[in-house]
Amino acid sequence: MAVITPNTDVILLKVPLEIDENNQLTFTNATAQYNYFYGLPKLRFDKFTYQRKDNSIRVPALIDDLYEYNYVMYRNTSYSNKWFYAFITDLVYVNDNVTDVQIKNDCWQTWQFDLTYKKTFVEREHVNDDTVGLHTIPENLELGEYVLNGNVINSDLLNTTTESNACYICFQVSDYPTTSHSNVHPAFPNDVTGHKVGGVYSGLDYIMVLTASDANHLIACYALDAKPDAIVSIFTVPLGAINSSNMSIINRTSDGGSFTTYMFTSDSTTPINLDTITLTKPTTLDSYTPKNGKMKTYPYCYFYASNNAGVETEYYYEDFSSSPAFNIDGVVSQGMSIKAYPTNYKKGTNLDCYNYGIAAGKLPICAWNTDYYVNWCTQNAINIPLNLTSSFIKSGMVIAGGITTGGNYGALAGITGGLNMLKSVADVVNQRYQASLVPDQAKGNANCGDVNLAETRFGFTFYPMSIKAEYAKICDDFMSMFGYKVNEVKIPNVTGRTNWNYVKTIGCYIEANIPQSDLAEIKSIFDKGVTFWHNPTTFMDYSQSNAIVTP
Repeated sequence: MAVITPNTDVILLKVPLEIDENNQLTFTNATAQYNYFYGLPKLRFDKFTYQRKDNSIRVPALIDDLYEYNYVMYRNTSYSNKWFYAFITDLVYVNDNVTDVQIKNDCWQTWQFDLTYKKTFVEREHVNDDTVGLHTIPENLELGEYVLNGNVINSDLLNTTTESNACYICFQVSDYPTTSHSNVHPAFPNDVTGHKVGGVYSGLDYIMVLTASDANHLIACYALDAKPDAIVSIFTVPLGAINSSNMSIINRTSDGGSFTTYMFTSDSTTPINLDTITLTKPTTLDSYTPKNGKMKTYPYCYFYASNNAGVETEYYYEDFSSSPAFNIDGVVSQGMSIKAYPTNYKKGTNLDCYNYGIAAGKLPICAWNTDYYVNWCTQNAINIPLNLTSSFIKSGMVIAGGITTGGNYGALAGITGGLNMLKSVADVVNQRYQASLVPDQAKGNANCGDVNLAETRFGFTFYPMSIKAEYAKICDDFMSMFGYKVNEVKIPNVTGRTNWNYVKTIGCYIEANIPQSDLAEIKSIFDKGVTFWHNPTTFMDYSQSNAIVTP
């Protein structure tokens, strides 16, 4: 009968690992693993008989001397040089010289170099590429309220030049004043020709002035010329919306004094670029500097554009290929047609991103006043003398007829003729009086753009937003501990970070030539979530840097 010489090594250890296996240590190889564990505080026993897995070891020691130990490593030297690692689950007193040490196999430490990882559904992990914008799956964390995260950028389209006046007062007209007034010069063109403005044809023409005084002079010209209805609309136009190469400047004089007009001389076939805006992607959130790239994406930070007239659009920094950039283009029209659109958004460039833009609020459609009485007098300046003359002629004929026929009838006819003339004159005067009673006619429209114009806030305002620093730190610390939600079928990242990798899978799949019960336990560790620590000296120290290891 063969005699087996007891030759099992047993070492009781004091380790930082816990039996719940929420945190485990990784090693580059079995030698590094052995060197670490053997270097811990220990109590060694030699010449034991064969040690069985998940069993108990009777050691020649008093139980009170063993309470500090929570781990064991053993090797059945007679059969192999493999070390097995196990947790001490309990200590049972046998006598003063013997303690029963009950153990449970640490499947991960025992078999970690025998595992072949296969693709499985990875719910969370520390990613090995933390490029901002690459990972955007929602984490469903509490975010709190949003606050401004940096300087508000205002594209005020009324302050884009050094001109003292922020915008033109633009008259859209169907006719010009005539040249019959000797004190109006030089002459306007004879006929409205129409132009393409921003590529859109208008049969009406545009006359622009810069000041309210000049606008009053131009309105007066139309009133004196009895053409108030030729002014179809008056509206405001930002100075930058018209290319100076398409305009001529003409100084004019009217009854009220000299004034300057600006008129189109050639077509404008494309929109005018009014402004360009470039924003900076954030590096901090409400003064907090995050460690994880995902914190620099929505919903932790974003910006929104407002047209200052009730329309807002959100934009996410991660959807821009570089620093967020916007073009602001406009076309001259009533209220102005202006749009800001990104130029490097959602993998598009320039006009590819046009539909992601935001339209500006409307600039004021101006109100103006025409003097009904002056217009009436002007329109009837020729007719009034003719009416009076006609009345006198008719009356004279009646009087003459009365003299010719003689008698009372003639006298009565003369009196009647005089009364008819008086009535005719009275009727004419009464028409003038009625005209003077008609209030001045207000035309045009006043809209909500007036406020923006008065505040010089017409255009677009870009507001950088983020969660508060308090919540940013909470979310960032969570991701530092547990990585990102990835929801991807892949091989889990057991390594790849400097100090620790967290992994949580669903239905983990690993191949290994080990006992199936141990393999099932290892899979369950992955499915419930486990943090693998790569450096025992920083074990459980989340204050350490956890940068991605460069391949």
